[in-house]
Amino acid sequence: MSTDDSTTEFIFLWQICVLGFVWGNIYLCFGMPEVYRVLFEVFGMDPEAEDCQPKERRQLEDVDYVSVEFEGRKLNWQDVAAYKASLPPEDALFAHPRLFRACVPPGMHRFRGNIWDYDCRPQVMQALGYPLKMTDRIPDITEARNIELGLGLQLCFLHPSKYKFEHPRFCYERLEYVGQKIQDLVMAERLLMKHLDAPGSWLQEKHRRLLMNKFCGKYLREKYLHRLIIYSEQVQDAYEHNRRMRNPATTSVQQAIHGLAYTVYGKPDVRRLMFEVFDFEQIQPKAIVNV
Repeated sequence: MSTDDSTTEFIFLWQICVLGFVWGNIYLCFGMPEVYRVLFEVFGMDPEAEDCQPKERRQLEDVDYVSVEFEGRKLNWQDVAAYKASLPPEDALFAHPRLFRACVPPGMHRFRGNIWDYDCRPQVMQALGYPLKMTDRIPDITEARNIELGLGLQLCFLHPSKYKFEHPRFCYERLEYVGQKIQDLVMAERLLMKHLDAPGSWLQEKHRRLLMNKFCGKYLREKYLHRLIIYSEQVQDAYEHNRRMRNPATTSVQQAIHGLAYTVYGKPDVRRLMFEVFDFEQIQPKAIVNV
């Protein structure tokens, strides 16, 4: 590599570090609405630009299904920032109702009362400590939230091989995407407040090691929840004879659970799951098994 190439690469990496510092500083001082403003207004980022578009689906119709309230119009960054900044109504079902509905389609009600709902959902809810106690003025609100929570949990365990070709949202992929991002933020906050004098490079390495995919799946398997994932028959047969093929799916389910927790109960519940239920830091005493 020539000297010019090395200098260019160094400058590029330095710019990335500076931008990372800028976003973190803005978020800590002013919150997400200001991040939206700087990103879209000051820097002029355009999500509709051609180079920002995802690749077209090969086997599915390339159509995005949106809420009825958004039919025919697109959200701008001001709409998103204003909604994120405001608190949900007192009797709102979820901490982030619009985000919940963007991830858990209303069509999930077709799965209510199926075999998984009766046999597996109680095991999952018991293992995760759900439903959380909420004080609602109207009992119907509590019941509705718990029903939707159960449907969301079933979606977390719904492998893409099962129903994705019937509807692109009938799988855990969107919740997994949210979960990846929120668990990164929760872990970053945890490490920053726990290690006040640690250098940034050490925190990044610690963060990366704690959230390695193989560990996320491991924590789910330690709770024996991997047995409840819903696969197609073909994939189920393949995974029965190859445990390593199954491990990425357990990681995806783990992250989807974090995404659901965030949309229903907010960030505090993600912290509860990561550090109390699944013990991501591995600091809780382990049970001694006598052989």
